[in-house]
Amino acid sequence: MRNLAALFLSCFTGIALAESGELSRRRLSDLDIVESAPRTVFETKISYVFGSALEDFGAQDAFQTEVKAARRFLLRGNFYLRLGVEYQRFDFGQTDAPVPDHLQSFAGVIGIEYMRGRHVGALFYVKPGFYTEDSLGLDSFDVPMTLGSAFVLQKDKLYLFAGVTSSFLRGRYPVLPLAGVIWCPSRQLRVIGLVPDPRIVYSPSKTLELWIGGELGGGSFRTDHDKDIRPRKLSGTQIDYSDYRAGIGLTFSPGDAFKLDFGVGYSLQRSFDFVRAGEEYNTDPAPYLRLAVEAKF
Repeated sequence: MRNLAALFLSCFTGIALAESGELSRRRLSDLDIVESAPRTVFETKISYVFGSALEDFGAQDAFQTEVKAARRFLLRGNFYLRLGVEYQRFDFGQTDAPVPDHLQSFAGVIGIEYMRGRHVGALFYVKPGFYTEDSLGLDSFDVPMTLGSAFVLQKDKLYLFAGVTSSFLRGRYPVLPLAGVIWCPSRQLRVIGLVPDPRIVYSPSKTLELWIGGELGGGSFRTDHDKDIRPRKLSGTQIDYSDYRAGIGLTFSPGDAFKLDFGVGYSLQRSFDFVRAGEEYNTDPAPYLRLAVEAKF
């Protein structure tokens, strides 16, 4: 949260490569200190949404687990090859609704990053892998991609991010434009208008941040074939799962290498959208807890 990535140098002409979720949030004036790029990156996140009504099918809770690990390899100058793996899983309480009791993804990460010290200035990611319920096959294989660029509108004050993301399995928007702004009215206050974690952040000290904001979680998957499911058109079909949240929290960073982020709030709606089959099931609001840990060294 504390880091705002160094934006693109003049050698980046045309469209540079970036991902909104990786855009750091440090003031550019803080990047004058020369630091080496961290070669190993590890992130993990868990969250729990308490039980809420899933339409007329009963109450359902949800548990999310996410683990990411990556290694950077120097290519030339400030350019790095990033290779990694990601695992994500959603587990859902049992109801009478024709929705999966879990969804998961196993993906590799291949990226090119431009680094300025410890901070990502630009990147392009592809994430080939299986996005599924349980079955691994060509119909559950996807290669999500993200392309984007950040621009300085007012140095140390206002920044713009614009880009595009794509996924073959995503039913509602296979190609989705990205746009957002970061506004830094003071050294202690930042307004981060970027998906998937828009936030207003106040920093009372160098190690502590207090935030209020939102979060968009979920993904696109292929469900397993199930001869007993009703309606039958939901057997082996595509699903977009979404979790829209609003909450408050704090981020503790004792150093550049470690970050602990804790949040509480409300899951405003969780959605099981079988876009290509024409069916959708939504939950009522419910409280949630969230814990994320990040290590870079």
